[in-house]
Amino acid sequence: MKFFSIITICKNNLEELKRTYNSIKSQSDDDYQWIVVDADSTDRTKDWLDNIAKANWISEPDKGIYDAMNKGISMSKERYMIFMNSGDCFATNNVLEISKNNIKKNNFPVFVFGDSIDVSEDDKEYYRKAKNYEKNRLGMITQHQAMFFNRDKIGDSKYSLDYPLAGDYAFISSIINNLHDKDLLYLDFPICKFSMGGTNEMQRFKAIKEDYRIRKNILQLPVIVCSFLYLLHYMHALIKKLNPSSRFIRHKSVSSNN
Repeated sequence: MKFFSIITICKNNLEELKRTYNSIKSQSDDDYQWIVVDADSTDRTKDWLDNIAKANWISEPDKGIYDAMNKGISMSKERYMIFMNSGDCFATNNVLEISKNNIKKNNFPVFVFGDSIDVSEDDKEYYRKAKNYEKNRLGMITQHQAMFFNRDKIGDSKYSLDYPLAGDYAFISSIINNLHDKDLLYLDFPICKFSMGGTNEMQRFKAIKEDYRIRKNILQLPVIVCSFLYLLHYMHALIKKLNPSSRFIRHKSVSSNN
């Protein structure tokens, strides 16, 4: 059994899938199984995957992103799983090696998370520091691709299809809500490079409505708190829509640190 399951979902996005694969195969630690869930692509994706020895893949229609992710979870048999979807990359070539060493030293926690490098639409890179896990009620503490999950300890946890835009926040909230300090591990280095401008961001006003329901139904916060956070995030989303560069105000430019 390998240590990591790296789960990638894709659809008609072969060039970006290749980019993710190149990042994965460049890792200094090859103690992983690459799982690819393809949504019945009509480009050359299936032909390409058929020639990749490291790929354990399926290709069939699905009910959306989180249905595909659930298929990946079902296929995952390794100790830890991480989602690195088509186009996403590891931040450096030794992420898996360093992460595994830290996980072992900390008694194999349930949930492991780190920082990320966010890549803007014009290919500028910004370092995003993860928030303390106790701030999860305010929103995602880091990018989903910067999180590892202990496969055995999360059991039958799956993504809810009731949240088509914020299913990752619902999934993470349902896990974190039941954990103690010893069950979590923060890694103070970037895990992934994440391309901005995804579905959640493009439909942010719809997504924050789902966030409201997640806080109310999963985190079980008082309605008044959920309502206040909804208004706060609505205003924040409006500001970002009017001025997209404001997304990176609190993040350091990676190039400026070189």
